Amino acid sequence: MNKDNCVILMIDMQEKLVNATNAFDEVKNAFKILKTANLMDIPIVVTEQYPKGLGETVLELKDVFNENTFVYEKTDFSALNNQDVIKKLETLGKQQVILFGIEAHICVFQTAKALIEKGYEVFLIKDASKSRKNYEFETGINLMQQYGVKISCCEILLFDLLKSSKNPNFKEVQGLIK
Repeated sequence: MNKDNCVILMIDMQEKLVNATNAFDEVKNAFKILKTANLMDIPIVVTEQYPKGLGETVLELKDVFNENTFVYEKTDFSALNNQDVIKKLETLGKQQVILFGIEAHICVFQTAKALIEKGYEVFLIKDASKSRKNYEFETGINLMQQYGVKISCCEILLFDLLKSSKNPNFKEVQGLIK
């Protein structure tokens, strides 16, 4: 993972979806990822599926948004069916996408598949993603892996971005993990 060549893509971590999937631990991991991205100047793209009905991104994650966070509404399951998301990814010019969100077997899966088809290297953060049913979650993860998505987790990601305990952000990121 190269911090200078990656973008975070967070899918639909919204009020009603988090509650419906009991994704409270996944929100905590998403928080760690977003905080680390801010420390390392990694851009963050966020989608919200029909926010009028499903609510906005949960407050604890919205509180981490900064000027390097770009939020887009969508109604299609794949984030890449939104032309503004495609344009933002193209403008950012990053080749690696760190992907996570809700629901893993629907919107995250379809977005991952579209990213792979467009030539991106995709890293799915498994412990920051969720579905209502575990078998749907695992099936979605397995299918993404078959498409070429690399499966990772929050702590692997954070330390891979840091590279070394000499990184100036090490202590702050380490504090997020403890």
